[in-house]
Amino acid sequence: MARTSRKTIEAPVQTILEPSWNTCIYGRLSFEDERKKESDSIGNQIAMLERYIEERPALKLTSVFKDINQTGTNFERPGFHEMMEAIKDGKINCIVVKDLSRFGRNYIETGTYLEKILPFFHVRFISVNDGYDSLNPSNQEEVYVVPLKNLIHDVYARDISQKTKSGLAVKRHRGEFTGCVAAYGYFKAEGGKLVIDEETAPVVRDIFKWARGGMGDMRIAQKLNELGIPSPSQYRYTKGILKSERYANMRYWYKSAVRRILVNPVYLGHMVQGKTKSDLWGNGSCVNLPQEQWVEIKHTHEPLVDEETFLAVQQMKRERESIVENRKKPQESGVLQGLVFCGDCKRSMKRRRMPKANGTAFYYFICATYEDISKHDCTKKRMDEPELLDVLYTAIRKQIDLTVDTERLVSKLNGSKSFSQCQNTLDAEIAETGKKLSRLSMLRSALYEDYREKLLDEEEYLFAKSKYEEDADVLRSRLDELSLQKNRLDTMLTPQNPWLTALKKWRKNKTITREMAVELIERVEIFGDKTVSICFRYRDEFQNLLYFIGADREAGVV
Repeated sequence: MARTSRKTIEAPVQTILEPSWNTCIYGRLSFEDERKKESDSIGNQIAMLERYIEERPALKLTSVFKDINQTGTNFERPGFHEMMEAIKDGKINCIVVKDLSRFGRNYIETGTYLEKILPFFHVRFISVNDGYDSLNPSNQEEVYVVPLKNLIHDVYARDISQKTKSGLAVKRHRGEFTGCVAAYGYFKAEGGKLVIDEETAPVVRDIFKWARGGMGDMRIAQKLNELGIPSPSQYRYTKGILKSERYANMRYWYKSAVRRILVNPVYLGHMVQGKTKSDLWGNGSCVNLPQEQWVEIKHTHEPLVDEETFLAVQQMKRERESIVENRKKPQESGVLQGLVFCGDCKRSMKRRRMPKANGTAFYYFICATYEDISKHDCTKKRMDEPELLDVLYTAIRKQIDLTVDTERLVSKLNGSKSFSQCQNTLDAEIAETGKKLSRLSMLRSALYEDYREKLLDEEEYLFAKSKYEEDADVLRSRLDELSLQKNRLDTMLTPQNPWLTALKKWRKNKTITREMAVELIERVEIFGDKTVSICFRYRDEFQNLLYFIGADREAGVV
């Protein structure tokens, strides 16, 4: 009898492939964290998380979001909102943070995100230092540990808020400066003491001298600009006090900055603080406090002006403001408010009022840069409001008249050869782009399988993976663009065409109204020779419509 082999035939080992995750890093740094050691910096947070992701091939780093000087006690943070938009758009399905406190310190809101919102969007959440991964918690205890940590962070934030406020209150009553940026003319020294800044102190003294001599806030600002003196924001940026790049080009003085200096008792050597109140734990909103609750400590630092000069300037300002208030008449907001800009400096033009002898008023537009800031930075220009309204109405009327013929042609164009060709070409490209994306997705899956089976080393895998991701990003952008074009094309030859709909609404109007101007006009620019440039809304839809009308006329369709 034949002998049966007792050798066991081993079943092939099945490798379970881990899916690829479109991963983002989220880092946060609060004001309090900035005072701590360098290891808590935003750069170190991100570097640590990048290393973590690099060691895990299934995590594909697509974005980095960060919030600097933002509290963790609420989720009103620009970087966080940007991240959530990316999640809603389907671009991200995994978040990696250093620890739970970087994500949020509010127990209830943080719990809502971790337990409801992120699972709803099928988003994986990893907190590295806490050892937490929502995809597969290591044991059942983590279900209880994470909410407990959230609660601890919440209580910690409340406690820090109360202690910080108490500490600041003590410092204020000692006459120490508790703000971040000292008043122009001073700098903040050790111990919260204000010390005279010898570079800017002469400017402050000149401002008070000119004001006492009868010069108004506007004229003082103009003079400072003519002298080329950097504005307070630009000066602080050059000294490294303000870090944001947006302050680099804020070179102009405005009358509001001059006024703040002229009414501030800090220049008498007095410290006035506690004008506002904000909760470091809650939503961070700021509330103005009544003057009787302000903390004023006199003679805390060296003054820049004497009391006689300061009081004289205050008296002159009160008298001037009283005269202006008595002459002031209610000014109606113009039809073109917020729509008129200088064609040269691109700033919003000012609408000025000129009273008439009969009690009525005449309005005109002027360049604010030339009139109020510096005559060297723009050219003089003025246009009367009635003249500008006539120009705009004539231009709108021409657009409205076009709709009469265009509306008749639209029905004939629907289904025409050129329009159908364009639709077919667009549909074909959308389908082809979708196929390319699907093929890339398959290639990426196969790539990871090759890496797992050691057919590719790590360097080859990462290079190919990066190339596929770049190609996929290009294809996704193109697909978004094509989808937008298709949506516009689908509505172009229908009664819902935005350009036709908007203009038909105003066919019977004999003058421009505020509602009409806002709906039809995006921007009006006026140049020195009174040339007017009008940027209409729905201009793309109009140009596309004209293209098809022209193409079908050449083909003899219309």
